[in-house]
Amino acid sequence: MKTRISDTEIDFDQMTVLRNGQTQRLTRQSLGILRALFEAGGDVVSKDDLILRAWGDRIVTDATLSTAIKEARRVVGDNGSRQQVIKTVHGVGFRLAVAIEPTGEKPDTELATPCLALLPFRNTSQDPDAQFLCEGITDETISSLSRFSEIKVLSRTTSDAIQGDRLDHDQIRRRYGADFVVEGSVRRTETRLRVSVQLVSTTTGTVVVTEQFDSEATVGDLFDVLDRIAQICAGRLAGPHSPVANETVKRMRTQVPHESWTIFRLVSDFRRFYHSYDIGLHARLRDAFPQALERHPNAADGWAAYSVILLEEFRYHVNERPDVDALALATDAAEKAAQADPRNAFALVALAMCRLFAMDVDGFDLAAQKALELNSGHSDVLSEIGHCYAFLGREEDALRLLDKAMDISPEHPGWYHFARVWRYARLGMFEAALFEMQKVPMPGFYWYHAHLVWLYAALGDLDSAAEQVDLLKQVFPEFEGRAFQELAIWEANKDLVSSALAHWRMAGLVIADETGRPIA
Repeated sequence: MKTRISDTEIDFDQMTVLRNGQTQRLTRQSLGILRALFEAGGDVVSKDDLILRAWGDRIVTDATLSTAIKEARRVVGDNGSRQQVIKTVHGVGFRLAVAIEPTGEKPDTELATPCLALLPFRNTSQDPDAQFLCEGITDETISSLSRFSEIKVLSRTTSDAIQGDRLDHDQIRRRYGADFVVEGSVRRTETRLRVSVQLVSTTTGTVVVTEQFDSEATVGDLFDVLDRIAQICAGRLAGPHSPVANETVKRMRTQVPHESWTIFRLVSDFRRFYHSYDIGLHARLRDAFPQALERHPNAADGWAAYSVILLEEFRYHVNERPDVDALALATDAAEKAAQADPRNAFALVALAMCRLFAMDVDGFDLAAQKALELNSGHSDVLSEIGHCYAFLGREEDALRLLDKAMDISPEHPGWYHFARVWRYARLGMFEAALFEMQKVPMPGFYWYHAHLVWLYAALGDLDSAAEQVDLLKQVFPEFEGRAFQELAIWEANKDLVSSALAHWRMAGLVIADETGRPIA
């Protein structure tokens, strides 16, 4: 994002200022101070808020702040005596004393996007010739990371420069704006490959998470193994349920609220809804997204998340509104997401799901395939398409994608397990199905309770089934009258539908057909 303050043009994304025909690079502290003042729009920003924005949770003295203010003034042609641009409000803080002139470029959410620097992997093998493995997995992991719209990743050239300059974590943060550093090592024996990685916060210098991957790796399959490890590594570090996402949310909540965080906050809360199915959170997000997207119309992640929020209203009746075509609204939002960023995999997933529930299978297939091509290491992309495949009776493809999604993202929502539950139920393995269903409980989500009714009844535990019937009716009182209509999406799974209906009836549920008559 660019703006003009006085006679100085500031590019917040590139961390540069242009004044009198000369371009200078901003320090991270100067950038934080100028952006905070810019976003305050002339209002006073306190010293504490400036420190929080420019230094995070580090302890900073008044002298350090004064030096940074002096530097910020210098780059915009001001000084402490004149104070024509940055004015001191004694005892309170600072404010801009001039009008802000937008450059006409769209506002964005770049400040809210975490930035990763992946350093070249180290060779810890006895064989120095194994260095080529380090080069390969470094390149592949950077490539896999770059497919995630939720993050920015520095290029391989920049990573090599960081290594060559022997920068520490704080220097990497200040010079390149990286929030996290990924460090790793590769060790190879004759038959096995071990890759170890750790994610480090550049703000605190602490290790956020460590991961280790072991695999058989003969010469014939070595490069396939490298590709797979790189993809899983990227997915675990940078996916929607990853340590980077979690740490960024924590950082966001300690920051001074400002406009550039809006979409990120909403998308983060959307991920939280994905885990909890909290109907109150759903209602707040459905109300908040339209206003935020009006201000940020090019936020593809925002449009995609809003689309799924609307789709949940349509397919699962979450905060359902009478006389509102939620599917049409969801489809419109998904199309806007794909238009805003045609390379955003989750935007294509949202569009694919909308098309499936509109019974446009060909349209679903086109969008789903494109999403997988864009990022087959994104756990929610894999799981959503996997479940759609399960609805269409493509069980093997569904389980392949869902198993990979759970491998990539050990921390995942409970609905990742539904297709595996259906496989076990189809085989009559109801005890295994029940165990799978309860791995990640989803209390309050009516299909979770409906599945438990089905499985307990199939196992002959009618008391537990009755308890779940009571919970089901509490969260979705209309289930008996609307279940048959919802099962239409299961057209290719008539054996599962017959089993569910029989066991629901055994548990005391009276499911009505489309005419309102009880199903015999």
